[in-house]
Parts: sequence; structure tokens; C-alpha cells
Amino acid sequence: MRLRRLYSNLDHYFTPILFNDGLNVVLAEIRLPENKSKSSHNLGKSTLARVIDFCLLGGVSKDHFFKKREDLFGEFVFFLEIELLDGSFLTIRRAAKNASKVSFSLSPATQPDLTSLAEDEWSHFELPFGKAKSLLDGYLDLRDIDPWKFRNAIGYFLRTQADYDDVFKLQRHAGVDKDWKPILARILGLDASIFTNRYELKAEIDVKAALLSKAVQDAEGNETDPAKVDALIQLREVEVNRMQNELDEFDFEGFDANKTTAIVDQIDAHIADLNQGRYRLKHSVAELERGLGADKITFDPNKAKTLFEEAGVSFPNQVKTDFEQLIAFNRAITEERSTYIREELASSKAEIARINAELKVLNARRRKNLEYLRSEDVFDKYRTLSAEVAKSAAEVELLKRQHNTLSDIQDKRRELREAKANYAELQGVAEETLKEASQDRTSLLSRVREYFSGQLKDVLGRDAILSVSLNGEGNLEFRTDFVDGNELSTSEAEGTSFKKLLCVAFDLAIVRAHLEGAFPRFVFHDGIFELLDPRPKMNLLDSVRSYADLGIQSIITVMDFDLPNSEEDSEDGLNEDDIILRLHDDGEQGRLFHFDGW
Repeated sequence: MRLRRLYSNLDHYFTPILFNDGLNVVLAEIRLPENKSKSSHNLGKSTLARVIDFCLLGGVSKDHFFKKREDLFGEFVFFLEIELLDGSFLTIRRAAKNASKVSFSLSPATQPDLTSLAEDEWSHFELPFGKAKSLLDGYLDLRDIDPWKFRNAIGYFLRTQADYDDVFKLQRHAGVDKDWKPILARILGLDASIFTNRYELKAEIDVKAALLSKAVQDAEGNETDPAKVDALIQLREVEVNRMQNELDEFDFEGFDANKTTAIVDQIDAHIADLNQGRYRLKHSVAELERGLGADKITFDPNKAKTLFEEAGVSFPNQVKTDFEQLIAFNRAITEERSTYIREELASSKAEIARINAELKVLNARRRKNLEYLRSEDVFDKYRTLSAEVAKSAAEVELLKRQHNTLSDIQDKRRELREAKANYAELQGVAEETLKEASQDRTSLLSRVREYFSGQLKDVLGRDAILSVSLNGEGNLEFRTDFVDGNELSTSEAEGTSFKKLLCVAFDLAIVRAHLEGAFPRFVFHDGIFELLDPRPKMNLLDSVRSYADLGIQSIITVMDFDLPNSEEDSEDGLNEDDIILRLHDDGEQGRLFHFDGW
């Protein structure tokens, strides 16, 4: 896939561009002396990337310059002809104002100007945007990035100034890692499905963990063992069946016996225990209250001094001071002790109140059961037994719901364990896959690393590496580093100019590694020579040209003052045939769009 021509329906405002097979230079010249000191010239060299991206079905937000200035661009219709992998040619038609409709014309040979082509002569005319994107992917047939679409990877072939901040994570990669790292893994020849599955499985684990936590929280305070609850259900069901049989047979002997047992063995025994506990607590309360009273200090040093003076006995001031300090110390200890006593006293009284309330309930149950046993009314016994059957049956249903809840928690725990086990297993698979690709010198990853390092060696004379590894969570990490003679990473890659070189080298390396596959064969780099020293500029131009000779269409934009000095440094420097578009600041005709800046 290469770009062939870009034009519009308004040639007098937008000069048609014909692309070369190899090197393509968009040169911006500063001809007016007053503009040479400006940092921004607005000639349109960077805008060209946005127009190409628009023709390749890039999104149009409200901030896109076509939308913001419909008064200037509303009448434009753009046409981009591309050469497909099978040698045929596809022209994409898209209007700035009606960007949601796209037309295609497919031909076995390059086509002339199609601005006047009739609607019925287009292969597909004004398709809806979603359908057009799918059809374009079908035309491009880029199987080397399958199952992803062309738009998912376009940033590595169409680098704008905003895309030089990071070699791998582009401006359009605003989402989470799972939205772009598996795509890059696929481009580097790795089995991306492993990493996609791990991201999906991690999200599934998080959901399962949240559901389990919610289920455990809802079941808080209940029996946590479903097997024990199941045993309780069985026990209650036996009791319900027995009582129901007694009810059906009008036989209350067994129920009476259970009532008697309940009174003697359960209620009376419990009442006795509670009474004994209440007695101990009341005794403790009395002792605590006495302790609070006994802690009062009644000795008064002033009164003692007066008494001594009345008796004619000397009472030195130092003795008075010592007594006051001793009293202060004892008061502090007493206050702290009183605080603990009050807390224990409050706790004891609260426990007595709780026991009194429970005794009230138990005594009521005891009276009710005794009334039942003394009663000779058969129908009264029938009603009582019926109520007990209904109550026990309700308890069984409650236990069953509790059992279902606990079983569901067990199932969720098992599912979470299985998901974590699968995640750990995929971790091993990912590690092995990456290890094999890294150690195989014929793998796509190894070839990309070789081309990447080789180009930076040619341009800078420095060693640089590209590495792919797994972080602590088993997710992909991509890195580029310059290394010194001891193979230690340096911080040079953090500089702006070096980052740009790393980006250019990476983009060219992946296209070269895929030359024999179904992959784009063009790259666009905006401002490629900015901030570089003279020697690296010339080396970079030579490197880009050598890649163009291999069949890679390289489109670069450059300001005239950033051009390498080809006369002194190379006989293979920039020539007129390389320049596909010359922009300048001497009038409107020098801009990409031939009207005043916007």
C-alpha cells in the first residue's frame, strides 16, 4: 500500500500532489527576511498529514479545522489515490462538509482526475462512514495486522509532531494499555491473542472479585458453611414432617413432650444461667459504685496548717508543699482509676439491661408453654401446633435461601480461583512466546530490532536497543535505550531530538520487516530534521533514501533551514525530483491552501 496522488475539486486553492515511489519531500521555504526569526510559519506542511489522515477515514471532531472553519473548507472535496498490495488502484473521495459519506473507485491502473466522475461510475458512492471503514479494510487487505483494522495502526505510518513524545504510545492511544499494546505486539510478530486474552481475563477477574465481595458482604453474619446449613435444613425438615404428621393424626403427645423438654432443658436452664449472671453483675456494680466514693481525698493541707498553728506547733511551708504535690499525684491516679471504673460500670449496667430484656422474653415463652401444657382444649393445641409447623417451615425456607446464597459464594470463589489459575497459566505462555521470539534471530521481532539498531548506528554512530518484556503483572512493556560501551542504558533517549530519531527508526524498521507481507509500505514523518546536528541530518537523509531504495515510500516534511548540507557531506543528498511539494511564505500561493492563514 502506497500513496499515489492527493487532489481536490478546487485546484486553485489546493495544488494536486503526486507521490514518488521512494523519497517524497515537502519543503517549506522562508523567503521573507522578517519571517526567518519566527518559530511558527503556518505554511501547511504539518496540515498535510491531517488531510491525508482525513482521506484515510480519520475521525472529524468538533475541533478539526474542517469543522471549525467550514466557511473556508466547506466546499472542498478531497481525492486520495492509493496503490493496493495487488497492484490495483483505489481512489477515496471524501467531502470536508459531508465527512460521514465516503466514495470509492477501484481500477486496475492509475486513474486520471476523478473530480467530474458521475455518481454511477463510482464503485461505491457516498457509503455511510462505518460501512466505508469496513470496506476500506477489505480493499487494503492488511493481513499482517489482522484482526485489527488499518486505523488501529495508522499512527506508526503517519507521524505528526504530537506523536514524537513516545516511540510506541501515540497521541491517539489515549485509552488503557489493552487498547494498543496487543496491536503493537501483533505488528512485532508476537501472538497478540495471548495478551488480548490476558487483558480480558484480568478484567473478568476484577468483575468476579467484586461480585464475590458483594455476595460475602450480603451474607455477613450468617453461617458460612453451606454443608452445615444443609444439615440444619435436613434437621428442620424432619421436625416439620413429624409435627405435620402429628397434626394430621390429631395426636399431640409428641408435641407436648417437646414443650415439656423445652421448658425444663432449655428455657428454665437458660433463665437460671441468666439470673446467676445478673446476680454477679449487680454485686460487681455495687462494689464499683463504692469504689468511686472511696476514692475521694479528704485531707486539706491548709486546714492542717491552721490546726497546727492553733496548737502552737510549727508547720513548715515545705511540708505543706509536699502534701499538696502528693495529693495532686493521688488525684491524677484516682481520676484515671475512676475513668476505668466508670467505663466498667457502664458496661455492667448495659449487660444487666440486656439480661433483663432476655429474661422477659424467656419468662413469656415459659408462661406460654405452661399455659399450653395446662390447657385441655384440643383445638387450642391444634392451633398452636399449626403455628409451630408454619414457623418451622418458614425457617426451612429461610435456611434454603441462605444455603443458595452460600453455594453461590462458593461457586464465585471457585470461578475466581479458576480465572486466576488461567491468568497465571497465560503468564507462562506469554513468557515462553516472548522468549522464543526474542531468541529466534529469524523472527519478525528480531528483524525489527536489527533494522532499528542498524539505522540508529548509521545515523548517530551509537548503539541503541529495542526491547520487549513483561512487567510484574505479566503485561507487555516496550522500551528503547541507547547503550554505552559497557552495555548500560543511558538517558539520551529522553531528549527531544533523540526521541524523534527513535520514532523514525522504529517506523521504518517495522515497515521494512513487513516488506514481504501484507502491510503498508509508506511512512510519513513531519519535521524529520528539526533540532538535529548537521552530521546526523545528512546521515538520516542517506538512511531514509536507502530505505526508499528497498521499496519503502517515505514522505517527510522539512523547513529549508533544517535541510542537510548535501554539497559538503554527501553526493546523494536532496535533489529536485525528491520534492513533491514546495511551500513558501511569499504570498497565498505558497501555502498548502491558497488563502490567508486560519
